[in-house]
Amino acid sequence: MVKILVVTTPIRPKPTYFPPIGSLSLIKYLRKSGFEDVHFYNIDGNRPDYAEVQETIRRIKPDILGISAVVSTAYDYTKKLADDFKESNPDGLAVVGGNMAASANVLLKKSGTDICVLGEGEITFAKIAERAETTRRASDYHDIPGLMILDGEGGLINTGYELALPGAEIWDYDLEDLEQSSDKDLFFFPAFDEAGKGVAWYDHDPRSHEPHRRNKRVGMIDCAKGCVARCTFCHRWDKGIRQIPVDRVMAQLERQIERYDVGFVMANAETFGADKRWLDEFCERIKDYDILWRAPGVRANSLDESWVSRLKEAGCVEIASGNETGSKKMLQIMEKKVDLKDNFNLVTWTAQAGISAPVQLVIGMPGENNQTIDETIKFCQFALSQTPDQNPNNLSINYAQALPGTPLYEYARSRALIKTDLEGEEEYLKAISDRDAHDEITTLNFTDNPTLSCRAWRPRITIGVNYHYVKTFGIGRYYEILSGSFAEFQAPADDSGYYANPKRLMEQGDDSNANRQTRPAKPSIPGILALLARGKFGLAMIAHPVFFYRIRWFVPLLVLLKEAKEVGLGSALGLSLNYLGAKLAKPFAPKSFAHAYKSLRKIVDEDMGALPGDAIEMKPLRKGR
Repeated sequence: MVKILVVTTPIRPKPTYFPPIGSLSLIKYLRKSGFEDVHFYNIDGNRPDYAEVQETIRRIKPDILGISAVVSTAYDYTKKLADDFKESNPDGLAVVGGNMAASANVLLKKSGTDICVLGEGEITFAKIAERAETTRRASDYHDIPGLMILDGEGGLINTGYELALPGAEIWDYDLEDLEQSSDKDLFFFPAFDEAGKGVAWYDHDPRSHEPHRRNKRVGMIDCAKGCVARCTFCHRWDKGIRQIPVDRVMAQLERQIERYDVGFVMANAETFGADKRWLDEFCERIKDYDILWRAPGVRANSLDESWVSRLKEAGCVEIASGNETGSKKMLQIMEKKVDLKDNFNLVTWTAQAGISAPVQLVIGMPGENNQTIDETIKFCQFALSQTPDQNPNNLSINYAQALPGTPLYEYARSRALIKTDLEGEEEYLKAISDRDAHDEITTLNFTDNPTLSCRAWRPRITIGVNYHYVKTFGIGRYYEILSGSFAEFQAPADDSGYYANPKRLMEQGDDSNANRQTRPAKPSIPGILALLARGKFGLAMIAHPVFFYRIRWFVPLLVLLKEAKEVGLGSALGLSLNYLGAKLAKPFAPKSFAHAYKSLRKIVDEDMGALPGDAIEMKPLRKGR
């Protein structure tokens, strides 16, 4: 019987509070399939140094190393794991699954990876394990669906996709495996700190502060897998959406309540609420548990006003929707398949119901310009000043990040922003390793605007939204709303890594007094000069919205100062020269986006076409599902 070790790769700067359900489900499926010598090493959750990782893998000495690389920004770590494993165990199989496998051509030819699993891994990995009992030569696996491998001469073989598991069987795992591999408090953590401050998802809701919830913990229940949409910046293996039966969801909730005293949960789903029959049953059943919960991944056109009220009645305290933009043109580029009015409606209904609704944006897609950013600012101003109880910094602004398996990645390759040969793709994957879409330093400029202008868009949005709130409700109310967060400026604060600025800044706070163990009884507003002197440009904008609105035309200068501090003077000079060159060339440049405002998928497929030299075996991976 083969020995199997499944490992995770680090995601975001700190361990994520999402349990590694993909790996855990894979492990349980392997055991149900008769493989008993299966081990799990949660590198992401435990964050050991790499020498310890190497020693652990050598000590276990698996026949198969399964690397769960759920994000395409894990290339460096994945390559290192595969290379070192093959060096110490040449006869072992290094198998990579997760979204990183969309770069199978690079992994197979530039690292020690033997096999890439395309799509859902349970069935496919069990077949790999069975075959490994008789052969470890990757080319002998050519008849197993769901793989990318190399033939005997170094050519790619794509074996297609395996059939997907039914909804009743997806994400089936044992909590015991999680507890044995990781600190359970990372995933089931106290809802309130010692000072009585709750997790930001629900702290605003009076129900959260009812006495019987004081010692409860936060957990996560799995509700659905997949998405009804195909956003052009989002990579996915799954086609369509599968709902987990409500009976299974409630059984999972009961286990967490019994085992960890959970009283707050996040409903884990990329698309929550699309199936109304499922949602109807879910809302009725979850009431019985007196649980408060958060619904992420809600599409703006999937709920009407009555459904928002119904969710609130069932215990929902936050609805998170990927609004992405306030521009109709950019919604078309993104292929969001929602109308702008849907975004406006949802933020109105959630505000009226007293449900938190963080605005989440993706800016800098092809076709973005100052006009579309102005439209986005107007939407955010509307969304975050519906009532004086809203925090205008409940706003997460990511930059578009080109990930393999998306039209955005192929657009970047067609525009030579990413080199099209194997070495060029690996160079890009290394550049974005351990970087997320929050990071404007490594993001590519997909627009016709100078990079300095693009870098100024996020602070422009933040300044415009905060000033609008101050104009609407007054500076006093603004500081009242932020008082809890400003207390964080003077005490240690955790960064979930989930959101982007400005919301991320509200989580991180000011680390200048990192040795403080308790929050001050009365928060104070740090001065502008003190914050700027420490390079806290984002916090300064949040703390002093009126001042920064008055100097908003100088935001590019602040961007340059930040670039000089974080990257170096040479990089800041390069941004300046690029900006000046673009301004000088403006009279001779095209007056508008070179393509019609339609889905970026159509622009790539119809206007640009296939790139010469691309392997036909990679075509399905480049298109995604």
